[in-house]
Amino acid sequence: MSLSSAAPRLRVSMLAILPLAAFGAGAQWIWYPGDREIALGSEVQMRRIEKGEPDCVIWPEYSPWRQVTFGCGVYLEKPETVRVDVEGDAYIFTSIDDQKLAVKDGKMTLPAGGYWLSARVYNAVRAPAIRIEGEHVNTDPGWKVRWSTCDQSDAAFAPDCIAPDEKPSAFRMALERRTPVWQKSDADGIIADFGRETFGFVILKNVTGAGKVRIVYGESLEEANAGEDVDVWEALPLAAAAEHRLAVSRAFRYIRVTPLEGDVQVGGLEMEYEYLPLAYRGAFRCSDGELNRIWDVAAYTLHLTTREFFLDGIKRDRWVWSGDARQSAFMDYYLFADGDVVKRTLCLLGGKDPISSHVNTIMDYTLYWLMAVGEYYLYTGDAAFLKEIWPRVKAQTDFCRSLTDRDGFIVDRPGDWVFIDWTPEPVSKNGGACAFEQILFAEALKTSALVAQIAGDDASGAIYLRESETLRRKIVPAFWSEKDSALLSFKDGKTGELRDLTRYPNMFGLFYKYFDPATAKRIVDGVILNDGVMRITTPYMQYYELESLCSLGMQQRVTRRIKDYWGGMLALGATSFWEYYDANETGSQHYAMYGRPFGKSLCHAWGASPVYLFGRYYLGVEPTAPGFSEYEVKPNLGGLDWMEGSVPAPFGEIKVSVKDGTVRVRSSGGKGTLILPSGKRIAIPPHTTLTAPF
Repeated sequence: MSLSSAAPRLRVSMLAILPLAAFGAGAQWIWYPGDREIALGSEVQMRRIEKGEPDCVIWPEYSPWRQVTFGCGVYLEKPETVRVDVEGDAYIFTSIDDQKLAVKDGKMTLPAGGYWLSARVYNAVRAPAIRIEGEHVNTDPGWKVRWSTCDQSDAAFAPDCIAPDEKPSAFRMALERRTPVWQKSDADGIIADFGRETFGFVILKNVTGAGKVRIVYGESLEEANAGEDVDVWEALPLAAAAEHRLAVSRAFRYIRVTPLEGDVQVGGLEMEYEYLPLAYRGAFRCSDGELNRIWDVAAYTLHLTTREFFLDGIKRDRWVWSGDARQSAFMDYYLFADGDVVKRTLCLLGGKDPISSHVNTIMDYTLYWLMAVGEYYLYTGDAAFLKEIWPRVKAQTDFCRSLTDRDGFIVDRPGDWVFIDWTPEPVSKNGGACAFEQILFAEALKTSALVAQIAGDDASGAIYLRESETLRRKIVPAFWSEKDSALLSFKDGKTGELRDLTRYPNMFGLFYKYFDPATAKRIVDGVILNDGVMRITTPYMQYYELESLCSLGMQQRVTRRIKDYWGGMLALGATSFWEYYDANETGSQHYAMYGRPFGKSLCHAWGASPVYLFGRYYLGVEPTAPGFSEYEVKPNLGGLDWMEGSVPAPFGEIKVSVKDGTVRVRSSGGKGTLILPSGKRIAIPPHTTLTAPF
């Protein structure tokens, strides 16, 4: 078998045409795109427990391909011995007479000559992965990988999987030993307070006797002391030891340990804080101390929920939800700018073929996922990732397109979940089209067209863009109510009548510029600022409602809303922001949700949105071309006396300060434009502080 006939579509290593000295830059672990994330996601999400028992996800779970084949063209002037590390069972061949190469004691000798090197790896549990390291031959992202004879792509890799012991199946977090701010023993056992919401491994110290204990993880003192009413607890057998470190990390502020059986006693509690070591590259400070505190707690909330993936609620759910993750990604761009966690999350949520249900079973969450892929490209400029994930984008897009009615509107099937928000009043549509979903669908199609273009599938891109534009033209005529001067939410599936005035389609229509200025004002006054329209009580949709107001330049009103809503949580003692907050609730009502007295998450990813709002709409920094190659800075004080901060970009931080009637901007790259309140535009020179009257 010749080199060309063995793999006519696969990459032949540049070893064949360049001097050998150009190679040997270092080996990496490689795997089939998305497989590591899918395997890791299953492990992470199975750490959820309720009432002492594991609780698996409620949507279809995908698995890595069990057997994949890696390949690369090789040209060697003389035989070379390489190190081989593998996750799974490996069978390695060359195209020279289909020769099988033996791996002994982790070593393999490659023959001289030009040929195709092929490694077939099988793993029944984890993602098949391989690492080959030699003087000239090393696994790297240039290798190809396929799971069938007709499928192939560039191999996937990650910066945390370089060394032999940095296996793709393992994910290392940082650890830090911590002691509680107080602990005490009582008739029920021992209880400790670690001062604020945290995440890590509980350490039981000075254990005497033997038996079984019950460990309750409380986000509030009331929850830690609630006995049978709590959701997150586990029972463990213990024997005498100086200390016992629990095997799985949990989220909590308070820990309550109660003996259940035997004479076991726990003398003290500590923990190992487990976290992703991320640099806080974004910053915000202003003249309002409460807003500064809100930014700090929002940043901490995001850090707690940013781990292997973007998690939603860290105590109860510990799952990866697309709607939460899209918002977390935006916050990440303005705080950490860690693209790796965004990519891991997108790969996990993108799933595998065949697609039979929406992401997380939720229609809007599939559409958010598609939009998030394009947003990642805007903030990072990482076209290589878009090419890698394009097959998933195409599959998810075409799945959504298969669910449209004769008007081109996406509609749900039995079993699909049209979530939108946790609403204080039920919203029913009787199977008809939903205005909110159509706005998302139009944006998702537009994003898919962009990804198709970058991936080189111009035909699909043209179809998606045409359908997006056609759908956008239909939405307002189909859902507009002149009587209400607004979009109504649903077209009743039984009667065809328009129903339900809600904020959701209107605030998204405002943000995506579906209305002329006069109509937009009618909607703001009649819907968004109308207390008679069902109000929003989740940080999740507060994010979008406040963003729509900011996009209209109404930051001063948004400032008051942030202080009322997020400041209200701080006034109740929050050390991280919650899944849901209603100022009309009192006492223990603030802990209840889903019909359970402590069902609410008191550390929820979508609670951290002030990080995004302050960076994007107060400091006013926004990329207008991929990777901040072009960007705008449009500061808005929102009623503050002064503010300053920074927004991370691929080339460094963009620093903005507005004080004493002067705006200062400093950046180390990109083509920036400062937009003043007057509308005047000034070019921002790199590596120079631009100063202008404000």
